[in-house]
Amino acid sequence: MRGKSIKLYIMGEKYKNLKTAELSNWTGKAYIGLRKHVQMLQSIEELSSPGIYILISEVEDSYQKKIYVGEADEVNTRIAEQFKKKDWWSDFVIFISKDTNLTKSHVRYLERELYEIALKNKTTIETTNGNTPPGSKLPISECDDMSGFNENIIFVLNNLGIIDFTKTQTNNQNNDSSSRRESDTFYMNVPGAKGEIAKEAKLMIIEGTYRLLTGSYIRKDHVNSFASHNYAKLRRQLEEEGFFEPSESESYFKLCRDVDFKSPSAAAAIVRNSSMNGRKEWKLKSGLSLDEFENRL
Repeated sequence: MRGKSIKLYIMGEKYKNLKTAELSNWTGKAYIGLRKHVQMLQSIEELSSPGIYILISEVEDSYQKKIYVGEADEVNTRIAEQFKKKDWWSDFVIFISKDTNLTKSHVRYLERELYEIALKNKTTIETTNGNTPPGSKLPISECDDMSGFNENIIFVLNNLGIIDFTKTQTNNQNNDSSSRRESDTFYMNVPGAKGEIAKEAKLMIIEGTYRLLTGSYIRKDHVNSFASHNYAKLRRQLEEEGFFEPSESESYFKLCRDVDFKSPSAAAAIVRNSSMNGRKEWKLKSGLSLDEFENRL
């Protein structure tokens, strides 16, 4: 696989660390900044054009980020409007085209595609859009162009540490057990009712993410102190959206789809329904903890 270069430009003293990011051989350009930069954007001529934007806030005690995905004909004007309407966000990213070839239809297409990708990344992203963006109909050739444009958007967001998009797997990949070796699988005991034999949850490290595997047992009861934790909110969301199914025991659910996490502790918290140190609790069959395993590599 060929690499890509990101050109990061820190704007002058007047702009107080407003940044731009570009990739080689890409017509796109990102503006990355804070709420305090919104007024400055109004004087940047190329931002008076169609673009897609993301409003961002950190979710406390969580690996998630809260985002809103939007588009506009004049993206700097829309950001100024959102500054007045929404007070929860602290950061923004704007994507435009340097050759001004993005149209209203293009940015509406990009908005819908990016929103749908964000929805699939529940363990790292909380979307706040009230409605699903309508998108737009484009010729097949332009759909391919915009999908490539969106791939570069995600590349920039991931590699600059702005938003983490984990790799969502298809059902066929989820059910392909032939590539999963027991020697690469981490296990965690999941206690049930008093006197009941503990069940197991399973986890693998896949391309930098921690994948909780289909068939893992999920504890139903929870520790009271965990109820207000952000991971408890994520767990409820996964349950409501059909990631859990009944098991043969009243003490457990079973995971019916693989779920990727950026933190092994987040995966452990979902399984045990309590705050856990996943690096200590996930272990290979040999007894080696995930923490020991990663530190020896």
